[in-house]
Amino acid sequence: MKIDRTSMSPVGGIQAANRLKQVQNKTTASEADKIAVSDKAQVFQSLLQKAKEIPSVREERVKALTEQIERGEFQVDSQKIAAKLFSQDF
Repeated sequence: MKIDRTSMSPVGGIQAANRLKQVQNKTTASEADKIAVSDKAQVFQSLLQKAKEIPSVREERVKALTEQIERGEFQVDSQKIAAKLFSQDF
């Protein structure tokens, strides 16, 4: 049995047209959808962006400490470290 593919193409064209109408109907419905972002969320997003722009490593501080260590001038304050370790703030 031989199937002629040319006789099937009009059916495919109708199905494609129906799918196109479905997509167009969904598109017009979604255009009515809106998103509202609160003022707090906008402020948060702005602050988050600014925080991302701040470098995580303070290069000038690292350089200053490295120079102090190389010169033998860097002093560890054990009292200050102990106070930070036992403080309620962390």
